[in-house]
Amino acid sequence: EARNKSSQDMLNYGIKLNDKLAGVYNTAAHGNFKPSAQSREVYQVLAGLIDEQLALLQTILSEDIDRFNQMIHSQALPVIVINL
Repeated sequence: EARNKSSQDMLNYGIKLNDKLAGVYNTAAHGNFKPSAQSREVYQVLAGLIDEQLALLQTILSEDIDRFNQMIHSQALPVIVINL
């Protein structure tokens, strides 16, 4: 998630994967030429890293939240409901 509100925030929070992917897109979309080999290579690396993060998110959604809710339920507290 990008938290950048000012130009200084990029230094405070760093560049996230979505920002990097947007940069590759902007580079590849510029001009009337096909994307360079470097752009394709960076895209492949970033796509792999993004897939890893999406897999982690899927694990959280499918396993961790259920376990957390079971723990909360055992202590008679309200559970968390996620509407997708």
